[in-house]
Amino acid sequence: MSGRSQQDLRPTAHPASYWASTGNPAPKLSELAADLQTEVVIIGAGFTGLSTAYHLQKAGTACVVVEAQDTGWGASGRNGGMLPPRYKKGYAAIAKRYGNDVSRRLHGLMLEAVDTVEAIVADCDINCDFHRSGQLTAAHSSEHLRSLEADRDWMASEAGDKAARILDRHQTMDEVGGGSHVGGWLDPRGAGIHPLNYTRGLATALLARGVEIYGRTPVLRLVEEPASVRVETPRGSIRARHAVIATNAYTDATGFAPGKLDRRIVAINTSVIATRPLSANVAATVLPARRMVADTKHIMNWYRITPDNCVIFGGRGDITGRSDNPGVYAMLERQIVETFPQIGEARIGQRWSGKIAVTRDDFPHIGRLSPSVSFAMGYGGRGVALSNLLGKLLARLARGEAIEAGPMSDNRFAPIPFHAFRVPGMQIVASWYRHLDAKAIRAERRAAA
Repeated sequence: MSGRSQQDLRPTAHPASYWASTGNPAPKLSELAADLQTEVVIIGAGFTGLSTAYHLQKAGTACVVVEAQDTGWGASGRNGGMLPPRYKKGYAAIAKRYGNDVSRRLHGLMLEAVDTVEAIVADCDINCDFHRSGQLTAAHSSEHLRSLEADRDWMASEAGDKAARILDRHQTMDEVGGGSHVGGWLDPRGAGIHPLNYTRGLATALLARGVEIYGRTPVLRLVEEPASVRVETPRGSIRARHAVIATNAYTDATGFAPGKLDRRIVAINTSVIATRPLSANVAATVLPARRMVADTKHIMNWYRITPDNCVIFGGRGDITGRSDNPGVYAMLERQIVETFPQIGEARIGQRWSGKIAVTRDDFPHIGRLSPSVSFAMGYGGRGVALSNLLGKLLARLARGEAIEAGPMSDNRFAPIPFHAFRVPGMQIVASWYRHLDAKAIRAERRAAA
C-alpha cells in the first residue's frame, strides 16, 4: 500500500484555542531520523493512537508512535472535551435497526468508553480536569423529546439501566440557565476533560514508560512485506509486525491514505468560540451544575463552562473547509447570546476550528485493511470517549485477538460513492437540515404561545 502524492508536510502550530492557551506544556518530541524495528507502529498521536499505545504498553507489546505534527494537534486537541454516554443515534433507534442484543452490546461499550478514559487518567495521573459532570441532551422539539423518552424506556427495560432521566421544560431551563428547549435527557455518568491536557499528559506518561513517540514525522508510504510492514517517513523508517492507522478526519492531511480510507469518511469542519471569563455573578447562572450540553438539532450546538468561567460554544463550521470564515463565528456569537442572554454581548477570547469525520451509518469503524494493518476512525463528534475505547480494541487487533464491537466492527465500511462531490452535497443537506431545525423551533414557539 502506498499513500498519494506528498502534500504540504510542514509542521504547523496548534490553533489559538482556549485549550492551547490554558494547556500544560507539551512533551518534547524528536523527529524520527533513523531506521527502527518494533512490534507495532502506530500512525497518529491523538486519542486513538495514544490509547492504542497505552493498552499495548500495558500488555507488554512494544510499539512506536509517529505523528505528522504534534500530540493532540488535530481533533483531539480542538474538540469540546465532552464524553457523552450516548451514540449519535439513540438506543431505541439502534435496537429497532439492529435488535436488542446488539443495542445492549453497544450500550455496554459506550459506558466502557467513558470508564476507559477515567481509568487512563487515574493510572497516568493526568492533570486534565476529568470530572463526571453529567451530560444533558437538550431537546429542541417535542418529537426529539419523545425519542429521548424512548431511549430512557429502552435502557430501563432492556439494559436494566435507570441512571438517565428525562427533564421537563422548566427543569431543562434550570440546568442550562437559558435557551428555549422543550425538555432534555440527563445522564450523570457523562464527563468532561481538558482534551489537549489529556493528550499531552498521556503522551508524557507513555514516554516515561518507554514508548517512543516521534513528532513532525509524517508517513509517506506504508509497504507490506511478507512478514512485516514498513513505514517510510522523510528521514527514517519503521519496520513492524503490525501497523495501526489512527488519523481519523486528518487521514489525507499529508497525502497518506491507504485503502482509500479518506474516501470512507467525510471530513466536516466544526467551529468553536470561547468567551473571556464571566463575572462570578453571571457565571453562577450559566450551566450552574457545570453539565456538558448538546442539543438535538440536525445542525447541533454544544456548550460547557470551564473551571475559570469561560463558556465554550461550538457548532457546524464552514462546509467548504475554510477555518477562518468570519460568517461562521458570527453565527456562533449570535447563538451563544440567544442561548444565554444574561452574558450580554460576550467578549470572545478565542475562535478556532477543526475537523470531525462522519460516516454513512453514523458509527465509528474499526477493522483491518489486511492481516497486518488495522484502523479506527469516523467518530462523528463523539470521539473523546469512543476513540479511547477503539484504541483499546485496536491494541487487541494488533496482538492478533478477535474483537466484537457491533456495527462499529461489523458494518460495511466502503468508500463513499461520488466522494469528490461531497462539498456541494453537504451544502444541500445542511440547508435542508437548517430548514427542518427552524421549522421545528417555530412550531414549538407557536405551541407554547
